[in-house]
Amino acid sequence: MPNGIDLIVADHQHVNELFAQFDANPSGTTLGLIVAALTAHDEAEQAALYPLLGTLTGGLALVQRAQAAHSMIKKQIDNLKQLEGPPLTAAARVLRQIVARHVEDEERKLLPTLAAAATPQQLEALGVRFLQAKQRGG
Repeated sequence: MPNGIDLIVADHQHVNELFAQFDANPSGTTLGLIVAALTAHDEAEQAALYPLLGTLTGGLALVQRAQAAHSMIKKQIDNLKQLEGPPLTAAARVLRQIVARHVEDEERKLLPTLAAAATPQQLEALGVRFLQAKQRGG
C-alpha cells in the first residue's frame, strides 16, 4: 500500500494530465473527469489528510490555507457548471491556475511538514483512509 503522501501526489499528477488533455482537445467529457477527480480528491483530503495534519503538527494555518484553496476550487467548479462554449474553456483555464497554486503550496509546504511529523505507519494509515474516502465520495 502506497503511503498517503504518494497517493496525494499521484492524484495531483493525474489531474494535471487531465488538464493537459483538456488543453489539447477541450471536451465536456475531459472536463467532467477533471471535476470528478477534483471532487473525490477534495473529499479525501478533508476526511483524511487535514485531520491528521492538524493532530500531528497543530498546523492550523496550513490546514486553513489549504481549505481556503479547496473552497476557491469548489466555487470555480460551480461556476463552470453554468457555462458553455468559449466561456467554459476560459473558466476551465482559471480552474487549472487555482489548482496549480494549491498543488504547489501543498507539495512545497503542507506535505513536507506532514512527512516530517508522521511515522511511516501513520502515513500508510493515511493512504488507507485517503483511498476509502475517495471511494465513498468520488
